[in-house]
Amino acid sequence: MGFPKASLAAQSQLPEFDAPQSIFDLLNFRLSELLGISGSLVTRICENEYGITREEWQFVAMLAELKAMSPSDLAARTTVDRSQASKTLRGLMSKGLVERQGVPGDGRRALVLLSQAGLNLFAQLFPRVVQVHHEVLQDLEPAQRQALAHSLSTLQARALAVAQEHKPEGAAGRRQGGSRAIWKASSLGA
Repeated sequence: MGFPKASLAAQSQLPEFDAPQSIFDLLNFRLSELLGISGSLVTRICENEYGITREEWQFVAMLAELKAMSPSDLAARTTVDRSQASKTLRGLMSKGLVERQGVPGDGRRALVLLSQAGLNLFAQLFPRVVQVHHEVLQDLEPAQRQALAHSLSTLQARALAVAQEHKPEGAAGRRQGGSRAIWKASSLGA
């Protein structure tokens, strides 16, 4: 996977988070770029060697840690929306990696959990993902890693608060054209 030299040069400069002057100074962009680069390594391992998607891997890893969960709770623990979560779970079930278990006394509810094949996949794949994790962090000293972990935790909590403060009152209706309809109706270019 190649990255344009101009993009890499701009990214190698220390971002100006206090006074952003370009997209390269924005936290979300920098994190997205980091995830795009390091996450693509994990995605290639998942897809090319194990035949699963990144979302499927995320669910396998979550279920390995959290055990049986309702599909909606699993979606809530990730950044995957409910419709994508359903699609991801269907894929995992068709591959025999996840099983559905009914909730006694409630025929409408079910829990999902890893099958033995899912547990085996996790046991094989997790060490590979940890290796990528260590390689990406290798230039940071232990104190820097700890500071990064603390900063990420603080930023995530703040991002959740900001998301609640700025929650839009309504979503752009996809059946009515979604953001395309809003863009066409805007007066920016008119």
